[in-house]
Amino acid sequence: MNYTAAQLAELVGVDRSRVRAWQRRGWLVPVEETHRLAYFDFTELAAARNLAELYRAGVKPATIARKLAEIERRAPHVRRPLAELAIVLDGRQVLVREGDDLVEPGGQLRIDFAALEQDFDDEPLAATIVSPAVFLSRNALPAQAAPQQLRQWASQLDEAGDLAAAAEMYRAALAAGGLQPELCFQLAEVLYRAGDLAGARERYYTALELDENYVEARANLGCVLAELGQLELAAAAFEGTLACHEGYADVHYHLARTLDELGRGNQAAVHWRRYLTLAPDSPWAEEARDRLGQ
Repeated sequence: MNYTAAQLAELVGVDRSRVRAWQRRGWLVPVEETHRLAYFDFTELAAARNLAELYRAGVKPATIARKLAEIERRAPHVRRPLAELAIVLDGRQVLVREGDDLVEPGGQLRIDFAALEQDFDDEPLAATIVSPAVFLSRNALPAQAAPQQLRQWASQLDEAGDLAAAAEMYRAALAAGGLQPELCFQLAEVLYRAGDLAGARERYYTALELDENYVEARANLGCVLAELGQLELAAAAFEGTLACHEGYADVHYHLARTLDELGRGNQAAVHWRRYLTLAPDSPWAEEARDRLGQ
Protein backbone atom coordinates (compact mmCIF):
# COMPACT_ATOMS: atom_id res chain seq x y z
CA MET A 1 0.00 0.00 0.00
CA ASN A 2 0.96 3.65 -0.31
CA TYR A 3 1.08 6.02 2.63
CA THR A 4 0.05 9.62 3.24
CA ALA A 5 2.40 11.96 5.11
CA ALA A 6 0.36 11.43 8.28
CA GLN A 7 0.58 7.65 8.02
CA LEU A 8 4.28 7.76 7.22
CA ALA A 9 4.93 10.02 10.21
CA GLU A 10 3.05 7.65 12.51
CA LEU A 11 4.96 4.62 11.22
CA VAL A 12 8.42 6.15 11.78
CA GLY A 13 7.54 8.01 14.98
CA VAL A 14 7.90 11.68 14.01
CA ASP A 15 5.57 14.62 13.59
CA ARG A 16 4.06 14.90 10.12
CA SER A 17 5.66 18.35 9.76
CA ARG A 18 9.01 16.55 9.73
CA VAL A 19 7.85 14.34 6.85
CA ARG A 20 6.75 17.43 4.93
CA ALA A 21 10.14 19.05 5.53
CA TRP A 22 11.91 15.96 4.17
CA GLN A 23 9.63 16.04 1.14
CA ARG A 24 10.42 19.73 0.51
CA ARG A 25 14.13 18.90 0.60
CA GLY A 26 13.63 16.12 -1.94
CA TRP A 27 14.65 13.38 0.48
CA LEU A 28 11.20 11.80 0.22
CA VAL A 29 9.65 11.57 -3.23
CA PRO A 30 5.91 10.89 -3.64
CA VAL A 31 4.98 8.12 -6.03
CA GLU A 32 1.75 9.94 -6.86
CA GLU A 33 -0.21 13.07 -5.96
CA THR A 34 -3.97 13.55 -5.98
CA HIS A 35 -5.30 17.08 -5.52
CA ARG A 36 -1.99 18.08 -3.87
CA LEU A 37 -2.12 15.04 -1.57
CA ALA A 38 1.18 13.13 -1.69
CA TYR A 39 1.41 9.34 -1.42
CA PHE A 40 4.62 7.48 -0.57
CA ASP A 41 5.48 3.84 -1.22
CA PHE A 42 7.51 1.29 0.74
CA THR A 43 10.78 2.62 -0.69
CA GLU A 44 10.03 6.03 0.78
CA LEU A 45 9.07 4.38 4.06
CA ALA A 46 12.60 2.93 4.21
CA ALA A 47 14.06 6.37 3.53
CA ALA A 48 11.83 7.93 6.19
CA ARG A 49 12.99 5.36 8.76
CA ASN A 50 16.61 6.26 8.07
CA LEU A 51 15.82 9.97 8.32
CA ALA A 52 13.89 9.46 11.55
CA GLU A 53 16.85 7.65 13.09
CA LEU A 54 19.18 10.49 12.14
CA TYR A 55 16.68 13.07 13.42
CA ARG A 56 16.35 11.35 16.79
CA ALA A 57 20.16 11.20 17.03
CA GLY A 58 20.25 14.99 16.72
CA VAL A 59 21.79 15.17 13.26
CA LYS A 60 20.80 18.46 11.64
CA PRO A 61 19.40 18.76 8.12
CA ALA A 62 22.40 20.72 6.84
CA THR A 63 24.70 17.91 7.95
CA ILE A 64 22.53 15.26 6.30
CA ALA A 65 22.50 17.29 3.07
CA ARG A 66 26.30 17.56 3.03
CA LYS A 67 26.81 13.85 3.65
CA LEU A 68 24.26 12.85 1.02
CA ALA A 69 26.14 15.00 -1.47
CA GLU A 70 29.33 13.21 -0.41
CA ILE A 71 27.75 9.80 -1.08
CA GLU A 72 26.56 10.97 -4.50
CA ARG A 73 30.13 11.95 -5.40
CA ARG A 74 31.68 8.71 -4.13
CA ALA A 75 28.95 6.30 -5.27
CA PRO A 76 27.18 7.76 -8.30
CA HIS A 77 25.45 4.42 -8.93
CA VAL A 78 23.41 4.88 -5.73
CA ARG A 79 20.47 6.99 -6.87
CA ARG A 80 18.58 7.21 -3.55
CA PRO A 81 21.05 6.72 -0.67
CA LEU A 82 18.43 7.11 2.05
CA ALA A 83 16.21 4.49 0.47
CA GLU A 84 18.83 2.07 -0.89
CA LEU A 85 21.35 2.04 1.97
CA ALA A 86 20.82 0.93 5.55
CA ILE A 87 22.08 3.56 7.97
CA VAL A 88 23.44 2.41 11.33
CA LEU A 89 24.32 4.66 14.26
CA ASP A 90 27.50 3.73 16.12
CA GLY A 91 27.95 6.18 18.92
CA ARG A 92 28.48 9.53 17.21
CA GLN A 93 29.35 8.02 13.86
CA VAL A 94 26.87 7.13 11.15
CA LEU A 95 27.82 4.12 9.04
CA VAL A 96 26.28 2.35 6.08
CA ARG A 97 25.42 -1.34 6.18
CA GLU A 98 26.29 -3.09 2.93
CA GLY A 99 25.15 -6.69 3.05
CA ASP A 100 26.42 -8.14 6.33
CA ASP A 101 29.20 -5.57 6.66
CA LEU A 102 29.37 -2.06 8.03
CA VAL A 103 31.29 0.25 5.75
CA GLU A 104 33.66 2.12 8.05
CA PRO A 105 35.70 5.29 7.46
CA GLY A 106 37.73 4.96 4.27
CA GLY A 107 35.15 2.78 2.53
CA GLN A 108 33.50 3.83 -0.72
CA LEU A 109 30.06 4.33 0.78
CA ARG A 110 31.25 5.79 4.07
CA ILE A 111 29.08 8.38 5.80
CA ASP A 112 31.67 9.81 8.16
CA PHE A 113 30.17 12.50 10.36
CA ALA A 114 33.55 13.96 11.25
CA ALA A 115 33.51 16.26 14.26
CA LEU A 116 29.82 15.54 14.69
CA GLU A 117 29.71 17.57 17.90
CA GLN A 118 30.40 20.66 15.82
CA ASP A 119 27.88 19.56 13.19
CA PHE A 120 25.17 19.37 15.85
CA ASP A 121 25.63 23.11 16.39
CA ASP A 122 25.94 24.15 12.74
CA GLU A 123 23.52 26.15 10.63
CA PRO A 124 23.06 29.07 13.04
CA LEU A 125 19.74 30.49 11.90
CA ALA A 126 20.28 33.92 13.42
CA ALA A 127 23.36 34.44 11.25
CA THR A 128 21.75 33.43 7.97
CA ILE A 129 18.08 34.42 8.18
CA VAL A 130 17.02 38.04 8.41
CA SER A 131 13.94 39.37 10.13
CA PRO A 132 10.69 39.36 8.14
CA ALA A 133 10.83 43.12 8.63
CA VAL A 134 13.13 43.14 5.59
CA PHE A 135 9.99 42.95 3.46
CA LEU A 136 8.42 45.92 5.22
CA SER A 137 11.49 48.13 4.89
CA ARG A 138 11.52 50.63 2.06
CA ASN A 139 15.28 50.11 1.78
CA ALA A 140 15.11 46.32 1.51
CA LEU A 141 17.21 44.79 -1.20
CA PRO A 142 15.06 43.11 -3.87
CA ALA A 143 16.86 39.78 -3.43
CA GLN A 144 16.18 39.82 0.30
CA ALA A 145 12.50 40.60 -0.14
CA ALA A 146 11.95 38.14 -3.01
CA PRO A 147 9.01 35.81 -2.25
CA GLN A 148 11.04 32.68 -2.95
CA GLN A 149 13.78 33.74 -0.51
CA LEU A 150 11.23 34.57 2.19
CA ARG A 151 9.54 31.22 1.60
CA GLN A 152 12.87 29.39 1.91
CA TRP A 153 13.66 31.14 5.18
CA ALA A 154 10.17 30.37 6.48
CA SER A 155 10.69 26.70 5.67
CA GLN A 156 14.05 26.65 7.48
CA LEU A 157 12.58 28.29 10.57
CA ASP A 158 9.66 25.86 10.44
CA GLU A 159 12.05 22.91 10.23
CA ALA A 160 14.12 24.27 13.12
CA GLY A 161 11.02 24.49 15.30
CA ASP A 162 10.98 28.30 15.64
CA LEU A 163 7.24 28.44 15.00
CA ALA A 164 6.63 32.09 15.84
CA ALA A 165 9.39 33.28 13.50
CA ALA A 166 8.31 30.81 10.81
CA ALA A 167 4.73 32.12 10.93
CA GLU A 168 5.89 35.71 10.50
CA MET A 169 8.15 34.73 7.61
CA TYR A 170 5.34 32.83 5.89
CA ARG A 171 3.17 35.95 6.26
CA ALA A 172 5.94 38.04 4.72
CA ALA A 173 6.22 35.58 1.82
CA LEU A 174 2.46 35.81 1.24
CA ALA A 175 2.58 39.59 1.38
CA ALA A 176 5.49 39.70 -1.06
CA GLY A 177 4.24 37.12 -3.54
CA GLY A 178 0.47 37.17 -3.11
CA LEU A 179 -1.88 34.51 -1.81
CA GLN A 180 -0.88 30.95 -2.74
CA PRO A 181 -2.70 27.82 -1.54
CA GLU A 182 0.46 25.94 -0.58
CA LEU A 183 1.84 28.84 1.46
CA CYS A 184 -1.49 29.32 3.23
CA PHE A 185 -1.47 25.59 4.02
CA GLN A 186 2.08 25.72 5.40
CA LEU A 187 1.24 28.75 7.54
CA ALA A 188 -1.86 26.94 8.83
CA GLU A 189 0.29 23.95 9.77
CA VAL A 190 2.72 26.16 11.70
CA LEU A 191 -0.10 27.96 13.53
CA TYR A 192 -1.68 24.63 14.43
CA ARG A 193 1.57 23.31 15.89
CA ALA A 194 1.94 26.58 17.81
CA GLY A 195 -1.49 26.03 19.37
CA ASP A 196 -3.27 28.79 17.47
CA LEU A 197 -6.26 26.74 16.33
CA ALA A 198 -8.36 29.74 15.31
CA GLY A 199 -5.51 31.11 13.18
CA ALA A 200 -4.94 27.70 11.59
CA ARG A 201 -8.65 27.39 10.84
CA GLU A 202 -8.70 30.70 8.97
CA ARG A 203 -5.62 29.85 6.92
CA TYR A 204 -7.04 26.47 5.92
CA TYR A 205 -10.19 28.28 4.84
CA THR A 206 -8.07 30.67 2.76
CA ALA A 207 -6.24 27.78 1.10
CA LEU A 208 -9.62 26.30 0.13
CA GLU A 209 -10.87 29.63 -1.19
CA LEU A 210 -7.87 29.58 -3.52
CA ASP A 211 -8.16 25.89 -4.44
CA GLU A 212 -11.43 24.19 -3.50
CA ASN A 213 -9.97 20.79 -4.42
CA TYR A 214 -7.06 21.05 -1.99
CA VAL A 215 -8.11 17.88 -0.20
CA GLU A 216 -5.46 17.90 2.53
CA ALA A 217 -6.36 21.48 3.49
CA ARG A 218 -10.04 20.50 3.74
CA ALA A 219 -9.18 17.38 5.76
CA ASN A 220 -6.94 19.32 8.14
CA LEU A 221 -9.61 21.99 8.50
CA GLY A 222 -11.97 19.22 9.59
CA CYS A 223 -9.47 18.10 12.23
CA VAL A 224 -9.11 21.65 13.57
CA LEU A 225 -12.88 22.14 13.66
CA ALA A 226 -13.21 18.88 15.58
CA GLU A 227 -10.62 20.03 18.13
CA LEU A 228 -12.52 23.30 18.49
CA GLY A 229 -15.66 21.31 19.29
CA GLN A 230 -17.43 22.17 16.05
CA LEU A 231 -18.24 18.57 15.25
CA GLU A 232 -21.01 19.12 12.71
CA LEU A 233 -18.79 21.47 10.71
CA ALA A 234 -15.93 18.99 11.03
CA ALA A 235 -18.08 16.17 9.67
CA ALA A 236 -19.15 18.39 6.77
CA ALA A 237 -15.50 19.19 5.99
CA PHE A 238 -14.59 15.49 5.99
CA GLU A 239 -17.58 14.63 3.81
CA GLY A 240 -16.58 17.38 1.39
CA THR A 241 -13.07 15.96 1.24
CA LEU A 242 -14.37 12.50 0.38
CA ALA A 243 -16.63 13.95 -2.30
CA CYS A 244 -13.45 15.13 -4.01
CA HIS A 245 -11.22 12.13 -3.17
CA GLU A 246 -13.18 9.15 -1.89
CA GLY A 247 -10.05 7.02 -1.51
CA TYR A 248 -8.48 9.27 1.13
CA ALA A 249 -8.23 6.68 3.91
CA ASP A 250 -7.21 9.11 6.68
CA VAL A 251 -10.41 11.10 6.18
CA HIS A 252 -12.61 8.01 6.52
CA TYR A 253 -10.84 7.48 9.85
CA HIS A 254 -11.41 11.05 11.06
CA LEU A 255 -15.01 11.14 9.83
CA ALA A 256 -15.77 7.82 11.56
CA ARG A 257 -14.40 9.16 14.86
CA THR A 258 -16.37 12.38 14.50
CA LEU A 259 -19.61 10.55 13.69
CA ASP A 260 -19.08 8.32 16.73
CA GLU A 261 -18.73 11.43 18.89
CA LEU A 262 -21.94 12.78 17.39
CA GLY A 263 -23.72 9.57 18.34
CA ARG A 264 -24.19 8.46 14.73
CA GLY A 265 -22.66 5.04 15.16
CA ASN A 266 -24.30 3.37 12.15
CA GLN A 267 -22.91 6.00 9.80
CA ALA A 268 -19.52 5.82 11.52
CA ALA A 269 -19.36 2.06 10.95
CA VAL A 270 -19.57 2.59 7.19
CA HIS A 271 -16.43 4.70 7.29
CA TRP A 272 -14.59 2.43 9.72
CA ARG A 273 -15.14 -0.43 7.27
CA ARG A 274 -14.11 1.67 4.29
CA TYR A 275 -10.98 2.74 6.16
CA LEU A 276 -9.99 -0.88 6.78
CA THR A 277 -10.56 -1.68 3.11
CA LEU A 278 -8.30 1.16 2.01
CA ALA A 279 -5.62 0.85 4.71
CA PRO A 280 -5.76 -2.57 6.40
CA ASP A 281 -2.14 -2.36 7.56
CA SER A 282 -2.14 1.29 8.59
CA PRO A 283 -1.12 2.53 12.06
CA TRP A 284 -4.78 3.08 13.04
CA ALA A 285 -6.28 -0.12 11.64
CA GLU A 286 -6.46 -1.79 15.05
CA GLU A 287 -8.50 1.10 16.43
CA ALA A 288 -10.93 0.72 13.52
CA ARG A 289 -11.33 -2.98 14.24
CA ASP A 290 -11.91 -2.26 17.92
CA ARG A 291 -14.57 0.35 17.10
CA LEU A 292 -16.38 -2.07 14.82
CA GLY A 293 -16.17 -4.77 17.46
CA GLN A 294 -17.77 -2.48 20.01
